[in-house]
Amino acid sequence: MIKDNKEIIPLMGKKLNPRGTPPTNHQDKKATESTLPKKSSHFFLELDGFDSNSTPSHASPPVFSKPMDSNIRPWIYGSFSFLFFSTNLPQGAQHNNVRKKLKKYLFRAVSEGNIEELCHLLTEIKERSNACRNMTVPEYLMKKLTASDTGKTCLMKALLNINRNTNEIVNILFSFAEENNILELLINAAYTDEAYKGQAALNIAIERRQYDIAKTLIEKGADVNARAEGVFFNPKYKHEGFYFGETSLALAACTNQPDIVQLLMANSRTDITSQDSRGNNILHALVTVAEDFKTQNDFVIRMYDMILLKSKARMLETMKNKEGLTPLQLAAKTGKVEILKYILSREIKDKPNRSLSRKFTDWAYGPVQSSLYDLTELDTTVDNSLLEIIVYNTNIGNRHDMLTLEPLNSLLRMKWKKFARHMFFISCCFYFVYNVTLTFVSYHKPHGEEDPPYPLILTRKMGWLHLMGQLFVMLGALGLAVRESVAIFLLRPSDLQSILSDAWFHFAFFIQAVLVIFSVFLYYFSYKEHLVCLVLAMALGWANMLYFTRGLQSMGIYSVMIQKVILHDVIKFLVAYIIFLLGFGVALAALIDTCPNNTECHSYSSLGKVLMELFKLTIGLGDLEIQQNSKYPLLFLLILITYVILTFILLLNMLIALMGETVENISKESEHIWKLQRARTILEFEKILPKYLRKKFELGELCKVAENDTRICLRINEVKWTEWKTHVSFINEDPGATDYNRVQDDSRSNSKNTLNTFDEMDDLRETTV
Repeated sequence: MIKDNKEIIPLMGKKLNPRGTPPTNHQDKKATESTLPKKSSHFFLELDGFDSNSTPSHASPPVFSKPMDSNIRPWIYGSFSFLFFSTNLPQGAQHNNVRKKLKKYLFRAVSEGNIEELCHLLTEIKERSNACRNMTVPEYLMKKLTASDTGKTCLMKALLNINRNTNEIVNILFSFAEENNILELLINAAYTDEAYKGQAALNIAIERRQYDIAKTLIEKGADVNARAEGVFFNPKYKHEGFYFGETSLALAACTNQPDIVQLLMANSRTDITSQDSRGNNILHALVTVAEDFKTQNDFVIRMYDMILLKSKARMLETMKNKEGLTPLQLAAKTGKVEILKYILSREIKDKPNRSLSRKFTDWAYGPVQSSLYDLTELDTTVDNSLLEIIVYNTNIGNRHDMLTLEPLNSLLRMKWKKFARHMFFISCCFYFVYNVTLTFVSYHKPHGEEDPPYPLILTRKMGWLHLMGQLFVMLGALGLAVRESVAIFLLRPSDLQSILSDAWFHFAFFIQAVLVIFSVFLYYFSYKEHLVCLVLAMALGWANMLYFTRGLQSMGIYSVMIQKVILHDVIKFLVAYIIFLLGFGVALAALIDTCPNNTECHSYSSLGKVLMELFKLTIGLGDLEIQQNSKYPLLFLLILITYVILTFILLLNMLIALMGETVENISKESEHIWKLQRARTILEFEKILPKYLRKKFELGELCKVAENDTRICLRINEVKWTEWKTHVSFINEDPGATDYNRVQDDSRSNSKNTLNTFDEMDDLRETTV
């Protein structure tokens, strides 16, 4: 049996055993007692283990204050309970104290693999259950086998501490549970703790990669669809926990265990299409755990492929979670390029499973291969399309890489050629004419008139022209304001990061339109300040012409460099520079003598003039006359020299270095950045088109890719020298039969609703021969 005083742990002088257990032999006990002070030989602390009902009363715990299973506990004053205990207690009292700790010793026995102790404890628990009067035997047994604060059972405890005796320990627990009719209760018991709520023994067996135990649990009736919904399994805490989709099947897939995946999928009770509390199915979960590391993505792709082929359910890939995202869209939104590339180009040539493909090979000649790519979820004809997710999602940094994938790259190129480039050219011409007209209206003023509003003498040859120019500028500004406000706030995400990153040109267009409209009101109310608004609008308008450089790759990347330098480097420089300018300006202005009454002031006596002179010094245009009439010339000169060193030498050269680094980094990805620019332009033009025009410009052709499966596909001809030998079709003889030729002609005439693959062609040859 168990030693009498194992549950008593001295406060000092003894290192705790794993899980906070006491010394296990008399020698350890003596050594422990010898380290205690004589006056405190009867004063002990009882460790609050994982299975105790008490909770810490001090300190704020981390997100997961109670680990799933750990042998190390932090020393927290509030997690200990004080008690006085004398080693001179009668044997019966010590035995009763031990009997009260059966649950604690039971959990320790299963974690350490102590079979003999486990058998003794189970026997004693069974004996005590017969003497219990206030609850049934199954209730009493489950209470003793379960931690009251977390819901963890001794079966879970055994699986969390794998050792050489774990299989035998588990079998003993199964046998004991079967004998006492609590087997189903034991194997389906789940954590009640907030962190690991819902996790059962099957989840732990799978996580511990115990195939035999998992198989036994399934055979004995474990709930294969139970969900682990604790915060540890929530994607919100991905850095502290592990999200896997909550179900046992998703856990096996996300931890690369194909044997257990097959075992679960072969079970008729497994719901393969099950969705978790976030609406994610098993494919969503695989996309979530994927990373841009080849070693990890390899197993994720294999699992993804295996589950699709085993289930033969294409609906798995079309199901949406609570955010309205399919696995494909989730991969794009989270920036998982490798898994996105796999899904877009997945091709299964086996006829029964062809409907699971997103790519279909129509014909091949040498290295040239004509492929049909499924446009489902990709094009802007559907809500939350893949193109919109990638183009407008500023939270992912590899959008450029995603747009180079097929069929996205070809789809955007075709849209540009079909309608976007024409709309872009027309917009460029209109905006150029608008700026010319605005410049003409701003500079033209009738002779002899000083104050606005200037009367228009329509009999003069320029009167009608000036009036028409004003009307054109006003109407153009109204249209521009409406169009850009819609583009910024309705057609794209309106958060600050998106505006600064992608929509800053639209924001500049909007400000220009507002300035023009405001200047018109000031003009007709006879305010001279209308000229200020017009001048600002005119300057901003000509600067905005840089937007149209994105029509050409060489010029488009130049405007991107200007944008990045201004937003990333110049703004940071200005913040630091303004701090230096104000600090040194105030200090120098304080050292200059103030002007006495009725005397002529020095030119540098005000703070504004000092700041302006300091700015001139920064750019190399100032002089040192600013030190005249200073109270302490030496101190004044020292502060002035320090300012010049910090700004002219340090800050300006740092700005030049940062701008050079920015330009170098952008040059490496110039083509990708330009393609992202053009993609945004294409989507913006497409959104302002009327519905009938959008329908007219829609790309793709209707193809029957499998029986009862028709989709909109995009045809792309690809040249692949490294792969062309692998898909050579063997032709045994010339299919010269007239029936074959007739069928060929029919297939050409109906190319928009049929798909002639290699397999179909081979079948046709067999029938015609």
